Amino acid sequence: MFMNKYWEVGEKNEFGKECYKLHFSQFYEEENENVVAGFVQDETDDNVYIYVSEELNVEYDTIIADSIEDAKQQIEDMLVEHWKDEIDYLENRIKAFQDDEN
Repeated sequence: MFMNKYWEVGEKNEFGKECYKLHFSQFYEEENENVVAGFVQDETDDNVYIYVSEELNVEYDTIIADSIEDAKQQIEDMLVEHWKDEIDYLENRIKAFQDDEN
């Protein structure tokens, strides 16, 4: 199975802060179809990062981080937790469905 995860450093915004995009491909998506999250450092507070993620259903939210690397790790951790929650939900749904059969 093909999988690929990497961070792309994008263009700087109008405040001179670089935008970061997390790409994750489980299959062979096009380059622009596999962005699962993105963030930029706040222009006034270096410890605040603004992020978006369609995967997490977040249009605009903030995290507090000590560095860009810390922000990346927090976002990756949020994605893993989200996917684990989805697995738990589906396992419970399967169990409830199967219990109804008995």
